[in-house]
Amino acid sequence: MLSYLHVLKLKRVALFLTIVLALVIAVSTLTPLPTKIDVPGSDKWHHFVAFAVLVFPLAYCNKRYAMVIAIAALGYGGFIEIVQPYVNRYGEFNDFVADGVGVFIGIALARLLDRNSS
Repeated sequence: MLSYLHVLKLKRVALFLTIVLALVIAVSTLTPLPTKIDVPGSDKWHHFVAFAVLVFPLAYCNKRYAMVIAIAALGYGGFIEIVQPYVNRYGEFNDFVADGVGVFIGIALARLLDRNSS
């Protein structure tokens, strides 16, 4: 059994990672581009992976708040898609759908891994 201090430290690390990931997502999705860039892989795949990774640390350490984490991440993804056209980017509903699938899978993986470690 993990001590209370160890659990608290783990939750702080998870929160820090989530904040860093959210900032990386913000910079990579809201930085104005002079032209559309060609990156390897599908844009939807990038959205999916980014949001699965975004929610994973907090969902793993805060099982009780999975719904709150999901709502916050979906709100964040929606906000990004609304703001993107104002910074010379392309906001798409399908990007938001990919974000949502990533949120769902990230939380599901966190729960699955937590059950296997108990």
